[in-house]
Amino acid sequence: MENSSRPGPFGAAVVMVAGLLILTACGSEKPADTSPTNGSATAKTAPTSAAAPSAEPTATPPKIFTDQELMAISGKVLMQHGGRAEDTAMVRKSYALMPQPPASASPSSILGPTNPAECNVFHRSWQHQAQLDLSMGFALGEVFNLGDHGVGTILFDVRSAPRETLAIADFDYSQELMAHCAAFDQTVSGATGPQRFTIEVVPGPDIGEEAYVTKESFDGNRIAVGLRVLAGTVSLDMGSNTGAAVSEEEALGMMSQIAREFVEEARNH
Repeated sequence: MENSSRPGPFGAAVVMVAGLLILTACGSEKPADTSPTNGSATAKTAPTSAAAPSAEPTATPPKIFTDQELMAISGKVLMQHGGRAEDTAMVRKSYALMPQPPASASPSSILGPTNPAECNVFHRSWQHQAQLDLSMGFALGEVFNLGDHGVGTILFDVRSAPRETLAIADFDYSQELMAHCAAFDQTVSGATGPQRFTIEVVPGPDIGEEAYVTKESFDGNRIAVGLRVLAGTVSLDMGSNTGAAVSEEEALGMMSQIAREFVEEARNH
């Protein structure tokens, strides 16, 4: 569906930065040298997704996709839901012009500390890193006009690389750590001072090889949900603010549907 107020590629990149920094619980784009710093044994456990191959390897995409291929698949899937994919080349250029933190910066130093500290693995360290990592295929997009009032939005991005690389980059946690971080807090600096968000992490729907859902609350009110899926050589990350615009159930249902359709389309691409 058309919407003349939608931002262009550069504007969309800026919107995506703001939206994804608000949706801090959507997942982690954790740089290779940022690991939990509290010395917890659970935080050091190797990711289960990297340790055990999929029981159904033919059910997940077997190839590594380029930016252009991911754009084509994303566009086809998102268009069916009133969304669109952005121009990845323009997005990469846009992010390259934005201020970046030092390469050694940790998630806690950028977004604020988590409590417990080791739970920062479930947070995005800095959105720019995903778009600027030229070693991985990348695409992003959005779905507009969700909910009864037609003002809900889902933010979407996907990366492609060897499965082991994605498992370490985006799913570097053990099942014990997930249970340990079933509920935790993160403090984020805001215009009016520090703000504390509560994050819940729960297993995701049966999609791909690994999936988890995050639910973010502020002052006791649910404000955002996210879904991250590992499926072979693709890593999907989606998030949506919830409330008056769109319900948590509707947002998660739509994100799950998009993830399933993307994995199927990529498998047959």
